[in-house]
Amino acid sequence: MYKVFENIKSQSRDVAKYWNNKNIHISCIGFENQSAINSDMPFRVMNYDAAVYRKQMTDKKTADRYPVITLVLYFGTEAEWSAHKTLLERLNIPDERLKPFISDYKINVINLAWLSDEQIKLFKSDFRDVVEYLRAARLHETYEGSEKKIKHIEEILDLFKYLSGNSRFDEIKAHIQSLSIDVKGGIKMFDVLQATMDKKFALGRSEGFSLGRSEGIAEMQTALANLYAQGRESDIKRALTDSAYLSELLSTYHN
Repeated sequence: MYKVFENIKSQSRDVAKYWNNKNIHISCIGFENQSAINSDMPFRVMNYDAAVYRKQMTDKKTADRYPVITLVLYFGTEAEWSAHKTLLERLNIPDERLKPFISDYKINVINLAWLSDEQIKLFKSDFRDVVEYLRAARLHETYEGSEKKIKHIEEILDLFKYLSGNSRFDEIKAHIQSLSIDVKGGIKMFDVLQATMDKKFALGRSEGFSLGRSEGIAEMQTALANLYAQGRESDIKRALTDSAYLSELLSTYHN
């Protein structure tokens, strides 16, 4: 809460965590989730950080002062963050003589969909699948689902729905719930997509599909499962009756 002249305003962080070493605060790290580019982000971040510094001033329990760091997590996939990343960039300064007296403030923006393979591998939590999904969306590639176990599968599927606008993820979640699978220890996203595919279209190995190699059936199931997850049911229906079109889809998937 803060006061602007006579008006009371409020502002809240998305996520804030303390990085502690026993009883010592090493840092306060805040996370701001952005699905859209916002030119005023330097103003917002500056307010968030200043609020924590203000708290340190009024905390009589300790005289320690620790840094505050904010990371802006950008979920966009069409273009990298192009808005201002510093306060000075955002301000309209009519007289250059003012500049030496203006304190600048920068923000840390992470373009999640543009992270490298090496950077993505550093993630140990379920968030790794989120970043892989974003990268696939940016490259217009099929999201295959990883072999890593996800602990919060329903929340991840909800996030995928929000990011893509695809209601098919609701169907996937409902199907997983109907299977009564114990997901407490984690479940692979690859298996989630495969299980949904098996129910919706009954394309198991017993159906006798053959693509000329032993791994062909599994590859076909995976390709069609990913098409379903993307909401491309019309492509799947056509592939089930048009062998030439099915071969074309699999060729694209394989490449």
